[in-house]
Amino acid sequence: MSAVIGIALSLDTGKNKIARFYGGLQYFRAIRSAGGVPVGLPLLDEHTLRQAYDRMDGILLMGGGDVAPQRYGEKPIPELGDVEEYRDELELALIRWAREDNKPLLAICRGIQILNVAYGGTLYQDIDAQNPTGLDHRLSTKTGKRSYIAHKMSIQEGTRLYRSILEKEIPVNSMHHQAIKDVGKGLAVTGWSEDGIIEAVEDESNSWIVGIQCHPEELWEEHLWAKRLFESFIREASFQANRRNPDRTIGALVKD
Repeated sequence: MSAVIGIALSLDTGKNKIARFYGGLQYFRAIRSAGGVPVGLPLLDEHTLRQAYDRMDGILLMGGGDVAPQRYGEKPIPELGDVEEYRDELELALIRWAREDNKPLLAICRGIQILNVAYGGTLYQDIDAQNPTGLDHRLSTKTGKRSYIAHKMSIQEGTRLYRSILEKEIPVNSMHHQAIKDVGKGLAVTGWSEDGIIEAVEDESNSWIVGIQCHPEELWEEHLWAKRLFESFIREASFQANRRNPDRTIGALVKD
């Protein structure tokens, strides 16, 4: 049975006042291409989310709005963008459960930021305002092409990320203005951009919990490293699911 991956959705209130949950198609395509079954997780309330989480073999946290600075003990600065506080609360719960259950989790863009906060770390609310480096971390957004390569990222050898993608330096896209400042306890830094901004972390324990700042879901069709990352995630999710329940079947998705 293929690994079932829950993708935490975002909420769009909509100009016509009809609220909708949504998730970028490329996240779903990337999971499917790697052999997994992607399922959207509506962030309604913690009780409902827990029931959905229990049916998943792995969790993916996607990009989105800013993390509320109150979550890491800071006051907002003028350059802070729109926050998604309901996502903060429920994604923090997903991370907590994944850590407790040793359930694989891949955190992308905003995902790596809320992951760091979950481990007690802090963020630059805006790189240009708080740590200007001269490198444009929104370059891919500005070009209008989400797969546009903005810079290179160096990978620490021997890490889970390195073992997943088998490359020491990779080309990445860049669509963010926030970034990790102080690294959370229990996370290891595994990747840096050319200007020293932290762009990848992972849990220091045996858990397959990996965060990456760029958007590999936009790159897997043209860049082997991104394809390998999703394949590694799916392999680990399948392995852990089979270890927890060797007799699992599709019925597990619709249990009471």
